[in-house]
Amino acid sequence: MKILLGIVAALMALVGAAYLFGLTIPGNQMHTRRISLEKKPEAVFALVADAQNMPKWNHSLEKVELLPPIDGKEATRQTFKGNLQMTIVTAESRSPHHLVRSMGDVDGPFVGSWTYAITPAGKGSEVALTEQSQVKNPVTRLMMKLFGETKNMDEHLQDLAKHFGETARIR
Repeated sequence: MKILLGIVAALMALVGAAYLFGLTIPGNQMHTRRISLEKKPEAVFALVADAQNMPKWNHSLEKVELLPPIDGKEATRQTFKGNLQMTIVTAESRSPHHLVRSMGDVDGPFVGSWTYAITPAGKGSEVALTEQSQVKNPVTRLMMKLFGETKNMDEHLQDLAKHFGETARIR
């Protein structure tokens, strides 16, 4: 019985330490990742702006369902692997250079947006993806820190490049 109590106490101490450490990680963060592609901005924009077809090239997405507009803006329910669902709203869309998608679920564990800035570069384009996020739960912040704060962005950009037959050199 003493061993069991010791294990429970150790686990509680570990969870408490994780929570306290998570409190030291800022809840509001911004990260930008960039890639260069051989495709022109118009082609890149057309692909990322077409939310309903994203599961064809984004390996993390299982399906995208079109929802009624929210405040007159395109809204989708995106289902990711692991059955995580998010409502995503196209907050801004200025073809072929600027696209902002924000989370419509303001009561979720995190809220934020992804902004695509697509600029001409040589014969192709540069894509800068900026994530602005607010992660409310300190344990979730810790998990994101441990597994890589830009992991989802990096994978998304890798999938984007792969769709065009290119290899992403993320910076």
